Amino acid sequence: VAAAEPLPERRSLLAAALPFTQALLAQVGRTLARAQAALAWPEGSPPSPPPPPPPCAPLSDADLRTYLGPGGRLLRPHDLRLHVYHGGVEPGLRKVVWRYLLNVFPAGLSGQERLAHLRRKAGEYAALKSLLAARAAPAELALVGAAVRKDVVRTDRGHPYFGGPEEGHPHLAALQALLTTFALGHPRLSYCQGMSDVAAPLLAVLDDEAQAFLCFC
Repeated sequence: VAAAEPLPERRSLLAAALPFTQALLAQVGRTLARAQAALAWPEGSPPSPPPPPPPCAPLSDADLRTYLGPGGRLLRPHDLRLHVYHGGVEPGLRKVVWRYLLNVFPAGLSGQERLAHLRRKAGEYAALKSLLAARAAPAELALVGAAVRKDVVRTDRGHPYFGGPEEGHPHLAALQALLTTFALGHPRLSYCQGMSDVAAPLLAVLDDEAQAFLCFC
């Protein structure tokens, strides 16, 4: 069966649209050609991904010192973060470096000023923990404590820092206190399942409840 001839009205519309379509395609072609020339792409080839950064060894103590200036002030925080991002940190140095990465210290502090800052924050944390526990209603304290406890007793229990009997375990108690204090201080958020998975490595590396709380917040 022969195909039906297009109606005269349709033929006229197609004829009228043809010059516009051809001009549009030509303009797109010219624009693409200019873009390819500007970006030096071989015609017909997609852009190449940027080259990967050069390999970087884990940050060492000697490396860290290159980012510090007089008095132990951190002079190049961005470069320090890039080094850690590309190479990581030697395990023995994590306790020091994580406090920089997680913004525990205000910018520009000397070594002595950082120690004083940590002592002050430890006192503030102890006061905050006592205040929130005293201010919370018994029912709220019990509810939050039970929710936190469910996760604490099963978080990283295979790790030596959290292994052993639950009763009287100082590190489990510190993780419980840290997360309970956070939940009471943030009642709209409170405690969410999985927060212990974030807080536990901080506590295990820093080995200090107040500093782990600062990093967690």
